[in-house]
Amino acid sequence: MGKKIIMLILLLGTLTLAHGQKRKITGTVTDKITNETLPGVSVIVKADPSKGTVTNIDGAYTIEVDENASFLVFSFIGMNKVERAIGESNTIDVELEPTTSQLDEVVVVGYGTESKKLLTSSISDVSLKDIEKTPTSNVDEALQGKTAGVNISSNSGTPGGGISVRIRGMSSISGGSTPLYVVDGIPIITGDLGQVSYSGQNIDAISNLNPNDIESISILKDASSAAIYGARGTNGVVLITTKKGKSGKTIINASVSMGVEQMWNKPDLINSEEWLAYQNDLNGTDINPAMDTVNTDWIDEVTQLAPVANYEISAAGGDSKTKYYMSGSYFTQEGILKSTSFDRLSGRLNLDHRPNRKVHFGAKLSISGSENNRVEGDQSLHAPLAVAMSLPSTYPVYNSTGAYDQSGPYANPMAIINEATNTANAFSNINNAFFNYEILNGLTFDTRWGLDYYMLNEHSFDPPTTRQGAQTNGMGFETFNRSTNFTSNNTFNYIQSVGENAATGKSDLHNFNLLAGYSFEKYKRSSSFIQGVEFPHEDLQYVGSAATIQDASASSVETGTNSFFYRGKYNYKYKYLVNFTGRYDGSSRFGANNQYGFFPGASAAWRISEEAFMKSIDLISDLKLKGGFGVTGNDNIGNFRAIALYTSSNYAGAAGIIPLQIPNEDLKWETTYQSDIGLTAGILKDRITVNMSYYYKRTTDLLLDRPIPGSSGFTIYADNIGEMLNKGVELTLNASVIPNVWTLNFNIAHNKNKVTKLYNGIPIENIGRGNQRIAEGEPISHFYGYNALGVDPSTGYMVFEDINNDGSITEADRTIIGDPHPDFAGGLTNTFSYKNFELNILFQYSYGNDIFNATRIYTESLGITGDNQSTNILDRWQTPGDITDVPLATSTPNPVTKLYNNVGSSRFIEDGSYIRLKNLSLAYNVDQKVLDKLKLNSLKVYFSAKNLFTFTNYSGLDPEVNYAGNDNVVMGVEFFTYPSVRTFTFGINIGI
Repeated sequence: MGKKIIMLILLLGTLTLAHGQKRKITGTVTDKITNETLPGVSVIVKADPSKGTVTNIDGAYTIEVDENASFLVFSFIGMNKVERAIGESNTIDVELEPTTSQLDEVVVVGYGTESKKLLTSSISDVSLKDIEKTPTSNVDEALQGKTAGVNISSNSGTPGGGISVRIRGMSSISGGSTPLYVVDGIPIITGDLGQVSYSGQNIDAISNLNPNDIESISILKDASSAAIYGARGTNGVVLITTKKGKSGKTIINASVSMGVEQMWNKPDLINSEEWLAYQNDLNGTDINPAMDTVNTDWIDEVTQLAPVANYEISAAGGDSKTKYYMSGSYFTQEGILKSTSFDRLSGRLNLDHRPNRKVHFGAKLSISGSENNRVEGDQSLHAPLAVAMSLPSTYPVYNSTGAYDQSGPYANPMAIINEATNTANAFSNINNAFFNYEILNGLTFDTRWGLDYYMLNEHSFDPPTTRQGAQTNGMGFETFNRSTNFTSNNTFNYIQSVGENAATGKSDLHNFNLLAGYSFEKYKRSSSFIQGVEFPHEDLQYVGSAATIQDASASSVETGTNSFFYRGKYNYKYKYLVNFTGRYDGSSRFGANNQYGFFPGASAAWRISEEAFMKSIDLISDLKLKGGFGVTGNDNIGNFRAIALYTSSNYAGAAGIIPLQIPNEDLKWETTYQSDIGLTAGILKDRITVNMSYYYKRTTDLLLDRPIPGSSGFTIYADNIGEMLNKGVELTLNASVIPNVWTLNFNIAHNKNKVTKLYNGIPIENIGRGNQRIAEGEPISHFYGYNALGVDPSTGYMVFEDINNDGSITEADRTIIGDPHPDFAGGLTNTFSYKNFELNILFQYSYGNDIFNATRIYTESLGITGDNQSTNILDRWQTPGDITDVPLATSTPNPVTKLYNNVGSSRFIEDGSYIRLKNLSLAYNVDQKVLDKLKLNSLKVYFSAKNLFTFTNYSGLDPEVNYAGNDNVVMGVEFFTYPSVRTFTFGINIGI
């Protein structure tokens, strides 16, 4: 009996000990669709909801459970809840799926990610699926027409050319206006770093980034979201996340596409017979127009059907600890203008490794090289397209000896195309590495280091066989630019949920996310330029062979920034949400008295749909009211504008030093204060989603040059004195019209710009070829000139309005004649799916903007210049009583007003509104049964057409281009600008 009692006691003790034993379960939670890790996921023990945790910034978790615990429950806003049996495993990785058709529930924000439904600020995102629907060679082009408030336009059709991106209007006059681009958490070098102007044919460093390597793009539009980027957030922030591997079988994807480009809008120019008739009218001669046998179509001579192709291969895979993505691509494109082309070779390797639940590190490496062959731009007398439109058709390509005919008023464009060389070679290397460590449950440290290296070399040579080269027996130049940007971001991130939520049964009543960080950047640019003339032979085209060096220069500049930043997020029951951000930025560009600036932001949201009174309204599945305020800066004000500068000089044959600039120690960043309020709604279980926003954006301390007395030895002084206002509304509508068959995305935005302060109210006038002007109380860069009332039937001269009614037409009668800013702009995308077919149609539109068609100043000059003329002059005034809007042919001004007929006036202002079928793509995905037989994962063939149709009343080559490229203040002006092209492409994608 005693032995039995002892055994019973031992057994009870063992059971008690076993019951008291605990063990740790670890794992990672990811989004099944995007493969992104999910921070903030609730993990609880099913039998005891009070025991739980949340995943950290890398989606990792650790939870301590009793030995007899059976199930864990994983839940996250916008995701289906998952239960997993614990069993004997100590590692449980989970993939969560979205609860609705809106698949991309998690978006990238500054230094982190966030659920779409928990966003409190204005952020737009473009997913991998959206990017793949519109094949493109440029990152910015992939965003066109897809996001409200983001105005993207092609500056020209130049292969590899830059694109203009404006987020919520213009916020600067002399500073930069392009957004900040951040790739995988590291700011990168962007913009045109070339030293030779080709007008709108600029080369943007971002064109070296392969868009097919991109997983997603987020655009921070309001100040509450962009404030965490401080002095560089005013123009918005574009966050680009590249692809990464996924655990499981290695997936190899290969794609090939080939196509052709064409000029979609050929200018209507008069032929030889019409030219001679026009000359008779102009000069009073009587030449028989039918006698001339030369009738050269110069546009046909300089343009071509141009091939374009892209070759791509990638591999992605990994296991639970190590994942990888690698790719290589070759893109080649010839331009519709002969001798222009763009070739890019790029490669990428993304690696990440998680040896245990606490440690996560990796690296992302990319390398690319490109060659861009250009021709001189529209503002040159040696620009092939401009000359082809200006040279009368009475001149032949070759003369009787077989040489290029150079007897015309301008250079022979075919000589320029065939003989001149203008090549730009760029090399880009963007690398970053990261290390993440979980210090405590919910507290992680992350450090990221990045190096962006960009090199650009430009080579040009005009041999004596060209008119320009003949003047100096050959002319050539070489430029070299090397830029590096070294970046380090270091953050602590804490995620925690406390308090039991009766509604969910989880410990997520109060949810906190705190982030604090430090970053620094060091930028260095070195450049050189050398130009020579007098070359011994046309085959010796580098400057080393030049007998005379005409010009040479070299320079180097270094800038640096260091910053402290923070973000605090809190939500109560995922219903009431607040977000606070701030950044303390220091920059070498600022004056000594304003070396540092503080840029705060705050936003809040109320998820009305989570209230009890909304549960009975089945129609509305999601409803959220949000608002925010923030302060951002623009430090792109140039280098060393705040300090005294000196330069070298030649004094009496001896080297010397002279002052170049007087200092302004109070100089600082341009500051933008922005308020934003918005409403998002989901209808019919999110089959329809609506996002509306209103913003008010006031920019102060604009950098301007103000005049100072000449007695100081200088004429201008850089100072923060201007102010500007932008306000607008945005609307985005997404709808699954017929589930799994027809989806629709529509976006529209209106922005109103107004300059509110200039130095002493003095306007800035005569800007660019469009006679643009900046004045208080008016939109930036409005068109300013004479208001044309038509053609006087009795004389044939243009009639201009006498604004001040003084009886004469003078400069005082100039007035606002147009506005380059649209009343609204946006895009419409329709996607249709039927069985294995998918049709995607993207329209882009702009309404209410004016264009100054400066090309017509020459092609409709009617004798004032020697240019060829457009067919519009066939309707010119010829005899008294003629009723027409085209004046007479004459080389003299109006004897009364003393103004020429082609003076800058509303005669050349046109409605620039357009609707463009930006992209149409039809794809067929091969059936799974066939794939199984072929042992393939996927096989897609597709056809794509870009710029297929354009509906516009604009008479010029292209309503989208701008001759000055990405210029801040010259906009909406066409001047013999290389037009956008129409492209047809066939392609095949194979997954193995």
